[in-house]
Order: sequence, then structure tokens, then C-alpha cells
Amino acid sequence: MNRTLVAQHPAARLAAGTGLLRQAVPDRDAASIRDFVCGLSPHSQYLRFFAAVAPPSTGLLRALCGAGDADVLLVTDATGGVIGHGMAADESAGAGLASSIGLAVADAWQRRGIGTLLLHALISRAASRGVGSLIFEVLPANRVMLGIIGRHWPEARSERTPDALVFRPAITPRLATAERPLPSHVDLTGERCTRTPPAAA
Repeated sequence: MNRTLVAQHPAARLAAGTGLLRQAVPDRDAASIRDFVCGLSPHSQYLRFFAAVAPPSTGLLRALCGAGDADVLLVTDATGGVIGHGMAADESAGAGLASSIGLAVADAWQRRGIGTLLLHALISRAASRGVGSLIFEVLPANRVMLGIIGRHWPEARSERTPDALVFRPAITPRLATAERPLPSHVDLTGERCTRTPPAAA
């Protein structure tokens, strides 16, 4: 499977302004993901990991690469550098499954829609695995993530922990759309980054 993924997205074949939304490959992407984490500002690290984590420990880096059971997706730029990282880790929730979501976007690419692209892809893939709800642990200072949750689930209630707000919204039918194949191209040239529609047959 890894050989197929690598063959489908050589960065050299991407035009300027074109990125890629794809699944992470643990043995291929470790260095790029490490560079991505180290490139995050301390503030961005804190919002995602609740602590400064650069350079990431071996265990954290393995998890961020998808070496465990988590579904890890990346957005990369035309050079192959990671500019967005999303992961979904499934866990039991009563009689069903819930998926814990984590998102991070490079500082220079924040507020461009990359986090939303990752979120939508993670949700549709989670729904295809039979996951019925999501878990978000968000620091109260993370206004961007709170805004994303508020737009997608305006009636979602939160639980307060000593450090964070925890949301457990259901995956709605609108978000559980048919999974679109990966990898897929992303237009990075506009104010909002968007997935490129598939070419007509």
C-alpha cells in the first residue's frame, strides 16, 4: 500500500500553488512531520498539544505518523512540505465508536481553510468505519477551533476539565458524505484553500 501512495503523489509533479491532501505514510513522512511540528510557533504547539513539544518525542512522532491505529491525514504543499496535519483516533463510546480529533496547521497557512479540509476528510473516513460521534478537547483560548465547532455543531454542549473544553458531537448525515478518494489535489492559491474537483471522465 505504501508503494502505491508514494507513486501517486511525487511532489515534483505538482504545479506551483497546488497541494495534496493524503494519508500519512509512517516510514516515509516521519522527517516531514517532525519538521512540521518543530516549525509550529510555541503558541500553535500549545493550542494543539497543550504544551511545547518541539522537537517531538519518539512516541509522539510515531503517533503523529499514524504508526498506531489512528487515521492520519496531511496537507502538503507543492514541494512536499507538510502544512496541515489531522488525526482521528477511534475509541469505544457506549455501544458504538467515537473518534478523537486533533488538527494542526502551519502558522503561515492558518485561517485559510486547511483545518476544515482535514476535518471534513477525517469525518467522512470515520463515518465509513462506523464511527457515530467525535471528541474534541479544546483549550478555551483556541478560538479558531471553537469557531469551527460552533459552525458545524451550533448546539454542541461542552464539558469542562481542568485544562480544556470537551465536545462530543454526533456525526451528522451532511458530514458523513461518501468518502472521496485520496490523495486529492488542493488549490492553495486562494484566500480559502479548496480541494480540486476530480477531472471529468
